[in-house]
Parts: sequence; structure tokens; C-alpha cells
Amino acid sequence: MPARQPNLYDNFLIKTAKEWPFSVLFAVLFFTGSMKKNLIVVLAGAFLFAGCFKDVVHNDADTTAYFAIANGGTANLASAPLDLTIPDSTILYVNPGIYSPITLTTDVSVKIAINDAARVAYNQQNGTNYELLPDSLFLLADSSGLVTAGARSVNIPLTIYTGKANLTKSYMLPISLTDAQGHPISTDLSTIYYNQLGSPIAGRYAITGVRTDYVGAMASGVISDTVDLSALPVQVTTTVSDSVVAVGYSDLGIVGWQYIVTFNAVTKTVSIAPNAIMINNETGFMNDSFKIDIQDYNPVTRVMHFKTEYNDASGNARVVDEYLTPQ
Repeated sequence: MPARQPNLYDNFLIKTAKEWPFSVLFAVLFFTGSMKKNLIVVLAGAFLFAGCFKDVVHNDADTTAYFAIANGGTANLASAPLDLTIPDSTILYVNPGIYSPITLTTDVSVKIAINDAARVAYNQQNGTNYELLPDSLFLLADSSGLVTAGARSVNIPLTIYTGKANLTKSYMLPISLTDAQGHPISTDLSTIYYNQLGSPIAGRYAITGVRTDYVGAMASGVISDTVDLSALPVQVTTTVSDSVVAVGYSDLGIVGWQYIVTFNAVTKTVSIAPNAIMINNETGFMNDSFKIDIQDYNPVTRVMHFKTEYNDASGNARVVDEYLTPQ
């Protein structure tokens, strides 16, 4: 079954507490048959989120169809991620539609467009440095759609060519609703800010090295197994912040074990730590046994070299010596 696309009306009852009078909210809840379930939410929302969006003023008799984009607005960046770590490409859906409780009785044609001015304004207001996603990394084949009578929104496909992206860069792709066939458009929610946070150490890395498993302590010299890490597929980092990434640990990334790698922009060095999944793995990892022997980073080649040790729950030593080379 295909993934369900966002619906502007899904969060309407909560979001409209910011802009609708309480009497209208009460009426909407009554007619949706959910008054008891949502009454507490509305009461809280009416007081906590009092006030109006700057571009919309409603009254109890208002039957105007206001339009917006699902997950639009600068407050919703976390809801509009550009996951550029996917190997090839992915399809997102821009979701313009009606943002009021009425039902459309006629079809409404909507138009969207790339809005780089919104990116520039966001950078200026927030002290960020997002670059516009290059044309080579996306395709908006159709910039229009039709919200049919009785429907609440339309899905307009946006193809992202993820495998070509430079993960060290922070990208943004703002898309705005520019026309709704004469219907008013929310200025607060009319632009969706697709975004990807970059990091100097983010990227795709080839792995070389070895994991050595010992019987008992490493001092015993008894080796039970060795694993050639060069057989691993290319590892792709997950950006946590502009200075922190996560990447698979040895050949155990498949079970969620990761390095947390922190970049120091002043010294051009990195430091590593095990992630929570490693620390909390009671069968494969003995608490407090993790030791870092090497955590090197070459700022010119961007090659990272980590050598670490840990004991499994039975006290058997494990030594991981690996190089991460950017691709």
C-alpha cells in the first residue's frame, strides 16, 4: 500500500485554534461527531494559542475557502526534510489545499512555484546559510493541480535526485502556493521549506579495516574470528547537527550500532562516542568497556581513522580498526 500523503485537514482542529473563534471550533467539533473527544484540546488551544494569523481574520459566519500548503511555514522545517542520503531518487508530494472547515462545491485549480526569495529571507532572519537545491537535484514536472469538489487537497509530485547530493552542504527548496483561482492564500502557511542540514563530515564513505574478536581478554592473544570490513557497502552518514553525524560502527551498523562523530571546526579534529543502542545492548556490549585508541581525521582528504575496543557481555574483547574514505 502506498504511503499516505499528508492531508491539510488532519491537523485542522488543533491548528485552527490559533485563528478561529471558539464558537466556530465548537460547531466544527459538534458536526464532526468528536466533541467529547476533542473538547479538552479545544479549550486548551483556545487559551494557549489565542490570536490570529497575520493574513486571515475569521468570524462565525465566515464560509471563505482559505488555501495553504500542508507542512507549510517556517515553524514546520522538521516536517519537510530532504533526505538526500537515499542512493538514487525519491518522490515527495507538495500538498496544496483548503485550510478551512467548509467543503468545496466546485473544483479549484492551484499553482505552485519555486520561491528562492523565501530561502534568502529565512537565512537573513535566522542567521543560517542554506543554499538553494540545485536544479540537477530535483524535478517539478507539473506546477499545477486541481482540488476537486469535495476534496481537501491535491498531491503534486516532486522528484528528488538524492544520490547526486553533496551532503556537506545545507540545502533548502522553498515551494510556494501562488494561485488558488482567486481564493485567499495564507501567507504564513503558503510556502513549504524542504530542507537538508549539511555537515563538513557528512557524506558517503567506503570502509576498510578489520574487526578482531578475541576469546576472553585481548591479552590472551586467542582470536576467535576476524571480519574484513572492506566487504561492507558504502556507509552514509546521518546528520544530527551541523557538527555531528552518525555512521555505522564496524559491520554492526545493520543492527543499529553507530559512531556519534563530532567535528571541531576550530581544530579540524573529530571525536567519537558509541550511540545509545550500543551502550544499551546488554548481550553484545559490556557497559563502560568502550575504549578509544585512535580517532583521527585528515581535513584535506576527509579520511577518518577509528580504532576502538569493547567487551561483549561475556567479557570477550572486540577490537575494531577501520578507515572511512569519502566517495
